[in-house]
Amino acid sequence: MSGFNLDTWHDFFAAQAGAGAALAGLVFVAISINLKNVLTSRAVSGRAVEALILLLSLLIVGLLALIPEQGEEALGIEFIVFGLVMSVALIRGGSGTHNAGGATPGQHLLRIALGQFASLPVVIAGISLITEDGGGLYWIAGAAIVAIVAGMIGAWVLLVEILR
Repeated sequence: MSGFNLDTWHDFFAAQAGAGAALAGLVFVAISINLKNVLTSRAVSGRAVEALILLLSLLIVGLLALIPEQGEEALGIEFIVFGLVMSVALIRGGSGTHNAGGATPGQHLLRIALGQFASLPVVIAGISLITEDGGGLYWIAGAAIVAIVAGMIGAWVLLVEILR
């Protein structure tokens, strides 16, 4: 099954790692351009952390999957550990900022949900690889798409909305 064959996913993970590195670089530029505004607002600094975590997750997951001669079980364990760490980091990064910057509770909830939709599928993919059931690496594709969308929303806030 192609969802469990690492060889067939090589190009996807190489592209994912490259995209993650490039997009995380965009966020670093956005932060450096607006550093004073980022540092003076807890809400904006939280968004910066979230965007970096989301976009760097693309790079890290891609690189983990590209480690040569690694079995599916080892990769599954790596995905579970990284996905859980990412999930907790995104929740902690967003905690305490729910009222900061004029965000509504719904907007805050959406940010938390997007972070979890990008991190928990990595955990599910790890479990799926270990059990050899349930979709395997296809979970990573979904997580990558959500991470890109959520990370780019964060980048937009850091580049444009911060100046309004």
